[in-house]
Amino acid sequence: MRALIRSTQTSISHSRRGIVVVELLLWLPVLLTGLMAVVEFALMQQVNQQVTLASRYGAKIAAEVTRAFAVSPNLGDINQTATVNNLQSRIDTFLANAGLTASCEVRLEHNSCVDNPLQVDTATPCNCTATGPAVLPAGEPPSPPAEAYVRVTVCVPLLGNVPNCLSTFGFDITDRIVRHSTTYRVETTNAAPSAVIRLLTVPAGVTVAVGGPLPVTTLPTIFIRLDVDRAIAPDPISLTFDGNLTTDLETPLPGLTQSWATTGPFPSGPTTSTGIVASFDVPDNVPDADIVHTVQLTVTDPCGTSSTIQTLTIHVRRVN
Repeated sequence: MRALIRSTQTSISHSRRGIVVVELLLWLPVLLTGLMAVVEFALMQQVNQQVTLASRYGAKIAAEVTRAFAVSPNLGDINQTATVNNLQSRIDTFLANAGLTASCEVRLEHNSCVDNPLQVDTATPCNCTATGPAVLPAGEPPSPPAEAYVRVTVCVPLLGNVPNCLSTFGFDITDRIVRHSTTYRVETTNAAPSAVIRLLTVPAGVTVAVGGPLPVTTLPTIFIRLDVDRAIAPDPISLTFDGNLTTDLETPLPGLTQSWATTGPFPSGPTTSTGIVASFDVPDNVPDADIVHTVQLTVTDPCGTSSTIQTLTIHVRRVN
């Protein structure tokens, strides 16, 4: 009887072991798949966090970079491929320090009054679009001192940063990317242009009492002495001015608008977008006193900011 009991117990024990082995064979793949899923999604979350930080880092750089077009990098070219130490290269360095591969695309958008409002630097083309609102908050122009904004979008491929463990189960990350956009207010402000009137030409028989060679750019007042001999200084006396030495921090000269005007007793010649000819028909009975004529230049940048009108006063006297 005891032998029968022992035999029955042994049989039950072997049966339980077989059940455990079968259960293990059935559930182990499920457990391993679940474990791989946990690991993969945890790594995805880590990549997402680093990409978020990278976009904030890039937006901070773009928000603080100079607007001056003569300096590189500036807000108008900081994410251009040809720019040395451009925005994408800095972001890729940030990602490398976090243990991630380089970005596949970095997008910079801005609405400040400088060139290239959309700059895209693509290493390997990927479906990278900005997250969040479709457009940036309202910025410059129309009326300074309106605020301007930048948005930096960073896209990083998952493959190479996260193991593709679940591809056999239909969750393939080969073409998937992590992207994040950050919008910051631009910290720099638009500077007004600096208008400069330049005297280019003076006809024979006319003396300009400012000293130095032409063109004259340094004095707001020009004293002109006319020779009494009309054969040397015939009427009309025509002086040509331009504004081609006008400067602006953010915009090259061709992008500035010049507006010319004259006042005084003498008619003026033709006015162009970049200059004016002031013509003086001086009569014989000009009194021995100054005759005042002004040439005015107003320069406006693309942001609608105008320089203070610079007035050039011309004092004309005939030599007796």
